Amino acid sequence: MKPNPKCMIPLIAVIISISSSIASAQGTTGTAGTSSHQGSTFPKDYPSDRPGVFIQGVVWISVPSAMPSKTHAKHELAAYLSYGAVPAPIVADYDGPHAVVQVGPGQPTICICRMISLPGAPTIVKLHPKKKERELDGGNLPILYGSKMIQAKKNDMIPVEISQPEDTVWLVRPTQELATGEYALMLGTQNISIFPFTVSTPEIDSSDSSSKKQ
Repeated sequence: MKPNPKCMIPLIAVIISISSSIASAQGTTGTAGTSSHQGSTFPKDYPSDRPGVFIQGVVWISVPSAMPSKTHAKHELAAYLSYGAVPAPIVADYDGPHAVVQVGPGQPTICICRMISLPGAPTIVKLHPKKKERELDGGNLPILYGSKMIQAKKNDMIPVEISQPEDTVWLVRPTQELATGEYALMLGTQNISIFPFTVSTPEIDSSDSSSKKQ
């Protein structure tokens, strides 16, 4: 059975909508934007000798990337009937109620270390816990539709400040304390490959557990 080209259009619109929204929204400052703070008090002892994404708790801990176990278009019926003429945000589900990496409440600094370049400005987004998974709701992110930015009724993007102490190092930190919950670092247009972490009570800070084992 040959695939129907009309049915593929909404899926293409899904991927483009979330990619474009993050890339464009990150270029501004404010509620869903980023700002550069060269003189801010970012840590100077980041793990500069190894590549990857790390988050600072009691010690720096590596944050593994995660791909969704499933994705679907939000309001997919409307997108299908309009053949993609209406922007259809993507909803991505990630296995597990919590991330492997857990840190205490506060303003954790994330180090993107020893990467030659980034596909777009980094941002932190809030994930929604379900029974056995966490959900990234593209409907809660602003969508670039043509030349118009459509603001979401709810906003899951966390305001961040960014410093680049070296050519291949970026430091990212939320501008306000993160409450307990599920979050993820997203790197520009890498729209569904995320670096998730859980903000929890200090007693189960995974970086603290790692330091005790050493």
